[in-house]
Amino acid sequence: MNRFRIVFLSVFVVMFAVSAYAQAIKEHPLIRPFPGSVLAENMSKYNKFDAYEFYHFNEGTKQREKKTIKGEYWRLLYEVRTSSGDRVKTISKLEFFENYKVAAEEKGGRVVYEDVGQMVLTIPRDDGGVTWLRVSGNAGLGQQDLIIVDEEPFKKSLTFGPAEMKAALDADGRIQLYDILFDLDKATLQPESTKQLQHVVTLLKDNPDLMLEVQGHTDDQGSDDYNLKLSQRRAETVVTYLGLFDIDTSRLVPKGYGESKPVMPNTTEEGRAKNRRVELVKL
Repeated sequence: MNRFRIVFLSVFVVMFAVSAYAQAIKEHPLIRPFPGSVLAENMSKYNKFDAYEFYHFNEGTKQREKKTIKGEYWRLLYEVRTSSGDRVKTISKLEFFENYKVAAEEKGGRVVYEDVGQMVLTIPRDDGGVTWLRVSGNAGLGQQDLIIVDEEPFKKSLTFGPAEMKAALDADGRIQLYDILFDLDKATLQPESTKQLQHVVTLLKDNPDLMLEVQGHTDDQGSDDYNLKLSQRRAETVVTYLGLFDIDTSRLVPKGYGESKPVMPNTTEEGRAKNRRVELVKL
């Protein structure tokens, strides 16, 4: 009798632990599933910190590449079911994809890769970080398999040195610089920009075959046309500055994009500050 009680108690403890673990699977606060979806907790996973390799299309190399994203991690399996619990099998994969695409775009996100089996999106967050989302699944079973990583917010250093810039360009084909500053509504460089610009000079001298598009970006304050022209003048100012230090400016293409390529929503000052930037893109 005592042995039976001990075994029963052991089984109860194990079942309680499994149940407690399942309840620990929390849904993502930003990514919402297709309407009518139910979370399959036993097939889902959450880690406070993990990594996943997402496909993305590298604009610099024009190739599909993998990028390892680290941060808070979810793998969530959702199933669309009726009120009686039956699976809904009439939803196409395209309908699933379009649902997540539209929802992401409403939050300032975009598709960074798509093929017949999966779609990868990035969505900017208010804390300055980016959420990566891979959508796949089995439409015939009404299933959506979501892999989500909340990439840690960008921690702005005082400046990027030449080595850090080269590593970023090799890995991603581009780098965002926030320490090249201009006077308000002008293309005049502020004195504190010198340190970052000198690092760019060193980068170009140490890598004589490197060719770059020097991009200017603004927030959405002002008209589209005004911001486009302002960003172009600022990009040209950076190229002119680099030319003063014996950099062959034929290696550099200044290009202003105005407010057309935000990295965060322009709804907060932090978001607007992130959008006012110079980017270097490998050619």
